[in-house]
Amino acid sequence: MPKSVPPRFVLMFWPLADRLLRVVRHIKPLIADDSGIIRFNVGHYKGPTRVLNDGTEVKGGDTIVEVHLNNDWFKRRRNLNLGASQSARAFLGCYAQELRILARQVASGTFGEIVALRGITLLGVAARRLGFQVDEMPDSLWKKGARFYMAGLMQVYHLRGGDVPMLREKSWELKEIWFSKASLLSKYGSKHE
Repeated sequence: MPKSVPPRFVLMFWPLADRLLRVVRHIKPLIADDSGIIRFNVGHYKGPTRVLNDGTEVKGGDTIVEVHLNNDWFKRRRNLNLGASQSARAFLGCYAQELRILARQVASGTFGEIVALRGITLLGVAARRLGFQVDEMPDSLWKKGARFYMAGLMQVYHLRGGDVPMLREKSWELKEIWFSKASLLSKYGSKHE
């Protein structure tokens, strides 16, 4: 097994680490009863100025919404034997529905004046299909640690639970994903409902 995938015996700590991260980062569910696939936190961008594909500039200090997968969504659906936890098409459909909810909230000013949505993921192909800008991340110790952590989450929560052979067969790359406010509203705003 490659070093970038956590050994199974350590994975019992991943749900605890996931809950701790939610508390520390103030990550909340998009849907109040936590039944949805998106969780988020609002923060300030701390990196160098980024120019997104549509020309939007994201500068240090700008307000952004960081998007996260609700890992419990996958676990609940797997426990109910619902195929959407394993079907890429159903997963993308559920995520797109919630991006519409998020777009409504962004348009109404729920989060203040945000500039963009941002996230990191091993699911870059899925993010691109949803309309996110998908960018490479520079090699760093942080990137290696984040990939290791996310690979563990994939084993614990996603893709049929602990049976994730793709993580062993294929080197999934950690990607940074972006959606400018304008692009989000254009693709998922009220005119598309």
